[in-house]
Amino acid sequence: MRPWHRCAVAGALVAMGSAPPAQAHPHVWIDYELTLKFEKGRVVALGEEWSIDESETALILRDIVGDQPVKTLPAAAVAKLEKNAFSNLENYDYFTHVFAAGGKVGVRTVTDFQARIAGAKLVYDFTVPLDRPVDAAAGPASFGVYDETYYVDVAPAQGKPPRLVGDGSAACHATVAEDREHPIYFGSVFPMTVRVTC
Repeated sequence: MRPWHRCAVAGALVAMGSAPPAQAHPHVWIDYELTLKFEKGRVVALGEEWSIDESETALILRDIVGDQPVKTLPAAAVAKLEKNAFSNLENYDYFTHVFAAGGKVGVRTVTDFQARIAGAKLVYDFTVPLDRPVDAAAGPASFGVYDETYYVDVAPAQGKPPRLVGDGSAACHATVAEDREHPIYFGSVFPMTVRVTC
């Protein structure tokens, strides 16, 4: 079973109420870097970079390129990765959660997907367009990347603060903190999110 298909199964188990209790732990670890992209003072998309743990990287690469060691990924392998090990995450909004003006903001299909190998880790780079622009000047907005089932532990990369880029971004400020308003995994985990104020 492919790694991301295992994630889909985990999500289905939670939905059916048959998931293990809160002492269960993640099976995949991802560190992410986040870039908030502004246009006319509003956030319109998120640039995300995911670094996947070494063990999961080995499983994914074995599925994509076989047992041969590789240091760079040809275009055909990147396309296969996107199709077989990433595109299914559209069903989970790519683990991306945006809240603004008291409600959740949806996301659109990822663009600009790329993948590379950095040391022993597989790294994904992509852009997540938002369903609607988010005006953080109208009230605080939060941007998080996490798996609600907690099968995949997705966390901000240490020493890599979120970046704000584009028209109007200079007037805004970002902080990383627990989201106490939207706990996950039966209310036992508070995900780390980026809170933006302008």
